[in-house]
Parts: sequence; C-alpha cells; structure tokens
Amino acid sequence: MQLHAAIDEFVLYIEIEKNYSVNTVTSYVYDLQLFLTFLTDHGSSTCLVEITKTKVRRFIQYLLESLKQKPRSVNRKISSLRSFTKYCLKEHYLANDFTHGIESPKTDDKLPVYMH
Repeated sequence: MQLHAAIDEFVLYIEIEKNYSVNTVTSYVYDLQLFLTFLTDHGSSTCLVEITKTKVRRFIQYLLESLKQKPRSVNRKISSLRSFTKYCLKEHYLANDFTHGIESPKTDDKLPVYMH
C-alpha cells in the first residue's frame, strides 16, 4: 500500500471513528503530508512497507536542521507518525513499526508565566 492511500484511510478513521476535532485532524494531515513530501523530494519510496527507521530519522534531522523547527514542533510530528503507524499495524498495512525506537528531541521546559 502507498503512503498517501494509508494516510487517507487514517484520516477517515480519526475523523469518523475517533471523532477527533477539526484542528487535531488538520494537524495530523499536515504532519503526515510533510513526511510524504519529504520522502518524495528525497527520492525515497512511498510504499508503506519500504519506509525505514533511518528515513524517519532523516526526516527528523531535516525538520530540525533545514526547516529550523523547534523540538516541540518536531515532537508533535513524531507523535503523529507514531499514531499513524499504530493504526497501520492494527489494520495490517504494516508488519513492523518504523517509528519504534525513535527518540524525541529534548525540549526546554517552559517556565510558567506569572501574571502580576
């Protein structure tokens, strides 16, 4: 199965069965499309079973270095990919989880803002 087809199935699942909010669904779609675009732009296969942990790590590196995204933003994208792969495993689109063992970048703890 191709990644874009699996993303379509996943989006239907979170919209209809999980009843996620519009904002949440929009975020998932954005994150997963960004991953799909990354694979396409870098000449990688978008066949679901050919996606490897190494490609996910390169995607994270690309987000941090080329797009200059903050670790907190990158963590959300990793979380989206994890939810997506969990769904794909449940639906038997995948036999192996390509996000297993992927570490999230460290984030700076935000200090609380006190109002005076």
